[in-house]
Amino acid sequence: MKLLYITDQEEYSEHGTIGSFFHGYLKQYLHVNVVYFTKYKHSFQVKEDDFIVPIQYDNDIIAYLQEQSVAIDSYQFVFVRNVQKILKTVLKYRDFYNYKVGFRASFAKSTQAYEMAKREGSGLMKQMQVAFGNWTKNRLINEVDLFMPTSLQMQRLFYPNLTCETYPLANALDPKTVTVRPLRDDGVCRFIYVGSLDALREFEVVLDAFESLASLPWHLVLLVRSPEGVEQMLQPYRLIHEKIDVIYTDERDAMNEEIARCDVGLALLPQCDLYNNALASKIFDYYGCAVVALLSDTETNRDAFGDNEAFFTPFEKERISVLLEQVIQMPQEHLVEMGKAGQKKLLDSGYDYEVMAEALFKTLARL
Repeated sequence: MKLLYITDQEEYSEHGTIGSFFHGYLKQYLHVNVVYFTKYKHSFQVKEDDFIVPIQYDNDIIAYLQEQSVAIDSYQFVFVRNVQKILKTVLKYRDFYNYKVGFRASFAKSTQAYEMAKREGSGLMKQMQVAFGNWTKNRLINEVDLFMPTSLQMQRLFYPNLTCETYPLANALDPKTVTVRPLRDDGVCRFIYVGSLDALREFEVVLDAFESLASLPWHLVLLVRSPEGVEQMLQPYRLIHEKIDVIYTDERDAMNEEIARCDVGLALLPQCDLYNNALASKIFDYYGCAVVALLSDTETNRDAFGDNEAFFTPFEKERISVLLEQVIQMPQEHLVEMGKAGQKKLLDSGYDYEVMAEALFKTLARL
């Protein structure tokens, strides 16, 4: 059987689920081709199992691939990641080419846009536009053969009233690449945050907590993909400016190297449905290197970890500050053991791309 996976990612993206899962373990059961888009090339390219498509052809991607001698009728499954207009195109050709359609929702992007519109006071019209977009997207998803949210809770919260088959496809660990970060003791507790720093994440609350501990021996690394807004956010924190490094990269090996140099990963997010519906992807970045995480105290996080595997705190400056001070004073050996225990807990709980690939194949085989 063959699967065509049309992503919303650009060429050279190293997204974990795409790389380890679709490009890796799932190929034990299916022939998988992955479509990436590019802003920097003007012609179609084939790189091993990848198809590289200029972004201007995303409006009718199926017709374009067929024109490039990709035999669409040879695929039993065509999956789409996140993009509504591409899903609409794939559904249009389904009966003609006789494939099953899957839709992967990795994050509730339309809900994020809605919350940002409210925060920025963009007006009722903007909020109504986003709400209508949500309704339209739900109708479209209901036509697919398999809907793959990150969790069942995501589906219940953001894609209600669906009658299509739902198969949660969570972020996870690659058991062949997990490592244990080296024990290191230079008297400084090193924290790291991986991911976006948009206004909805309210990272200033975390920075305020760190600022209250300016005299303690800590260092913070912010590992982000884009510099947009980061320096402006940090500008008021002159007292701790020299304790913070900002690194811009989305290259997987570079990310893992930076994480492995640190002691504690930060996954502190406001307690709202947008962030509480599934484990944050950054949690898997940390535990892939056996770096223990400091998490918001939510039901989702508590279901995944115990007190021997992670730290928990409400998303409040004072409470975060108290916990940070406790963590800074902990022995390195204890932090490493917690990271190892959390890594094992995730793998034992099924957050394992190798196990998940076999399970998805069995689901596809019976569609």
